Amino acid sequence: MAIYKSFWAYALALPGVTVIADQLTKKWATGLFNQPFNICEQNPDVGRMGFHHDFSPVVDWALTCNKGVSFGMLEADTPVKRWALTIFAAVMVLVMLVVLAKTAEKWTRVGLGFIIGGAIGNAIDRFLHGSVTDFISVGDFLPFFPWVFNIADSAITIGVMFIALDIFLDWRRERQQKAS
Repeated sequence: MAIYKSFWAYALALPGVTVIADQLTKKWATGLFNQPFNICEQNPDVGRMGFHHDFSPVVDWALTCNKGVSFGMLEADTPVKRWALTIFAAVMVLVMLVVLAKTAEKWTRVGLGFIIGGAIGNAIDRFLHGSVTDFISVGDFLPFFPWVFNIADSAITIGVMFIALDIFLDWRRERQQKAS
């Protein structure tokens, strides 16, 4: 299997920047609330302590620890579940790297790069601290969205949007070709 020329930009550079941004902002957020960087290891129930700063009408800072995956599902409340989720994230990163090596679509490559970076960022937290540090809240602006998230979660969401964009653009191209 021949790897395309820009593979490393999508497989290393984009995920690397995402992981660095994610970890630095988590460090900043824990510092904002005068908490140690490993607060989720020391006190996984930190979200119940009321750490919340109003920042803007759209975004607030709210420190919490997520033991599960998206939206707190599949809570890793035992060491076995924690390590199972960590290993699952590592396996999924490897699978996405294989898919990335085989795909030719530019926006899918970008999307996979963001998803890989987000998965690694959250896996680092789960590996080191047992849960994921979350700190971004948009609940005041979007009351139907009460969840708190982080840069890694945002990267995963943005990555999925890029893949959806690529699927839409392919569909539109095919539709235009059939029409002409």
